[in-house]
Amino acid sequence: MIIALPMSRGRLASHFTKAQRIGFFNQYHQLLTSFDNPALAGGCSAKKAMLDLIKAQKTDIVIVQHIGERMLGKLLAAGVCVSKGDSQDSIETLLTASLDLNHRLLDASEGRASLNHEKKGGCCSGATGGCGCGSKKSISPNMHKLALVAPPQTKLETSDIGKLHYSGFSIDN
Repeated sequence: MIIALPMSRGRLASHFTKAQRIGFFNQYHQLLTSFDNPALAGGCSAKKAMLDLIKAQKTDIVIVQHIGERMLGKLLAAGVCVSKGDSQDSIETLLTASLDLNHRLLDASEGRASLNHEKKGGCCSGATGGCGCGSKKSISPNMHKLALVAPPQTKLETSDIGKLHYSGFSIDN
């Protein structure tokens, strides 16, 4: 299991795409590698590079404090689980809490609306100045609608741990 943690100043970054670095941890909370955040270059292509980096590292879970609805939708569509965290928590606490299903973001609507995206007229609106990233052509209209495999639980019981399945693998006791 790989957990991605966008970090600034040694803590969880307040906003996902504005993190200085992205750390990739294993299930034992050991830092495997970290990269400068390509999204800091700005624009849609830089954010796509960040998403591609996360997918290339075979990330299972990303921890975020604040994230835009478009990026959240793209992570969810890629099969990456997204866990809500708080930059005031320690890295160890965040990594442990990322396994708690109660912290999961399950729909793109749980992210922040992009005001800048709307000001540009949306992606690929060449005549109105849009960003020109080509995203509108590649995004299915139902991308943000993800089916839940199991109903949300209010509390994860210890006896349920052997029953959890994530993206083709299971967590056994």
